[in-house]
Amino acid sequence: MTPVAVPQNNLVRERRSAVLTTFLLLVALLAGWWVKTAVQNATRPLELNGYTAAVPDGWLVQEGAGDLVFIVRNPQALDQLYRLSQLPAATELDVVAQNRNLARTRRDETFRVLEASPVVFAGQDAYKVSFARADVASPGLPNVIEGVDYYFALDDQVMILSLEANSAAFADALPNFQKFVQSVSYNAGE
Repeated sequence: MTPVAVPQNNLVRERRSAVLTTFLLLVALLAGWWVKTAVQNATRPLELNGYTAAVPDGWLVQEGAGDLVFIVRNPQALDQLYRLSQLPAATELDVVAQNRNLARTRRDETFRVLEASPVVFAGQDAYKVSFARADVASPGLPNVIEGVDYYFALDDQVMILSLEANSAAFADALPNFQKFVQSVSYNAGE
C-alpha cells in the first residue's frame, strides 16, 4: 500500500469547516428554540364579565353560566384548561373551598383532594386546593387529570382560578397557569 499524504492546508480547511458548521448549527438551534418559546408564551387580553386576563394566544374561550365566568381551553390538548369561577363569600376561604369540594365529590366519585392549605400568592392571601380525578369519558383507559384551585377574596365574592391538565402534562402547564393567575383582575361595576 501506498501511504496517502494529506496536505496540511486541507486539514486546516476541514477543521475550519467543521467548526463553522457546528457554530451555524448551534445558532440555528438557539434561534428555533427562541421562536418556539415566543410562540408558546404569547398571550392575548380577555375582558369578560368585569374580569380582565392575559390568556394563551390560540386557546379557545367559552363564556360560562352561573358561578362559572369563563373557561379557556388548549385546542392542542382539550383536557388542559383554565377556569375562572365566582362564588358568594362565606366567612372564610377554607369554608368556601370545603363546600365546593364536597359538591364536586358528590358529582364525580373519582374526585379527590390531594392537599388544601392557605397560601400567599403574588402578595395576596389565598387558599390553594390540589386535586385529582379520573377522566372516565376518554377513549381507552381513563386519564388521570390533576388540578389546582386558587381561592381569592374579592369584597363580597370569592374568585376561584383553576387549572386542569392530564397528569403527564400538569407540571409543564403550571408555570404558565401561574402567570395567568397573576394577570387576572376584577373591575367591579363594569
